[in-house]
Amino acid sequence: MNVTFSINQFRWSDTARIVTFLNKLSCAETTETELSERLFRQWHEMPGENPELDCFIAETASGEVLGFLHMITEKPIRRSIAIQSVAQCTDHSAIAKQFALTARKFAGDQPTDVLHIQINKEDHEWRVALEDTGWTSVKEYWNLRWKSENRHLLEKVSVPEGFGIRKLELDTDIKIFTEIQNESFSEHWGFCPNTVEEITARILMERSGEEGILLVHEGTRIAGYNWTLYASNGSAAIGWVGMTGVHPDYRGKKLGKAIVLTGMHKLFERGASRIELEVDSENVPARELYYKLGFEKVSETLWFESPLQ
Repeated sequence: MNVTFSINQFRWSDTARIVTFLNKLSCAETTETELSERLFRQWHEMPGENPELDCFIAETASGEVLGFLHMITEKPIRRSIAIQSVAQCTDHSAIAKQFALTARKFAGDQPTDVLHIQINKEDHEWRVALEDTGWTSVKEYWNLRWKSENRHLLEKVSVPEGFGIRKLELDTDIKIFTEIQNESFSEHWGFCPNTVEEITARILMERSGEEGILLVHEGTRIAGYNWTLYASNGSAAIGWVGMTGVHPDYRGKKLGKAIVLTGMHKLFERGASRIELEVDSENVPARELYYKLGFEKVSETLWFESPLQ
């Protein structure tokens, strides 16, 4: 079969056409979830990122973009992650296989021991491409959604006695907030400890901000948090529950429910028409909490792994 595409290194000058490709692929054009060039740049300007080394484009000789691959290296836990987007075209399977091989080669040159990639559970071609090149499925995640037409069913917030909820203050809270996040997720699969610089960069991104991060506290001590994201195009809006963490010392006190509910109410007050989140299918406490709050499963994703040793 003739090769009708090539895999090339990304350059910053490719930004506009990659953003256009990603929006078209996700059907986000002109919607509230449309990716901006600014947000794309913010993602790829995170501390430790270098897109001109760790991103790749699958394209035709005429410059039509057929796929985009972003490699992330998490040195503290010696892991690499491949984030891929491939158009539904006649070369889909071939591009998927080339991306899988490109990801393995890139990760093999990094100080990492394992490589992961996440795909839609229904994407048969990607599954075949990965299995054919030696990858194995290791984890399943669920995507959940809460619709605003059910807002009348949303519980009122009840904060346990002795605790309060307030907004993050970036200048004064960032160090302890980073510590709480790392301690809350230290035992979760795939979690990589974050630095203050990384968390600060994420907070300052489009869709994020101090107003979307709520802290539950006991006096001056932070017990947990809820980090939400928000996007609007003026006529429609969407919210995401990015992360919810409770310090191990405070688990079992129903703080998670209180802080998630507060975040949801805030998102609806800002105009969100729906709220979405992702949860590890094996994280039973979190999964059950979200179901009890009214979230419904809308899709599933699989994480595949490729050892590098």
